[in-house]
Amino acid sequence: MAKEAIQSIKEAEEEVKKILQEATETSRKSRDEAIIQAEDQYEKILKEAEISAAEIRKKAREEGESISKPILEKGELDAKNILSINEDSLNSAANIIIERIVNANGNS
Repeated sequence: MAKEAIQSIKEAEEEVKKILQEATETSRKSRDEAIIQAEDQYEKILKEAEISAAEIRKKAREEGESISKPILEKGELDAKNILSINEDSLNSAANIIIERIVNANGNS
């Protein structure tokens, strides 16, 4: 009877040992799977953030271009107008300015 009880205890200990090993292995596998899922989720979030940042940059660039386009066009038009002034008009304007300076300061 004592032998049977000892054998039964040994079998129970072996069973407990086996259950603990299985639980440890299951726990390890669950942890490894959780790490893999977390890494996958991290990569997914990172890619989404990169795509979102690219879209924001694109929209900002387009907005900047739409704001600057009329300004550049006006500047080009003003430059063309200035360059199209003929030399006679420039000389006439210079003479008028000189006359006003001389008259304002007296007969120098």
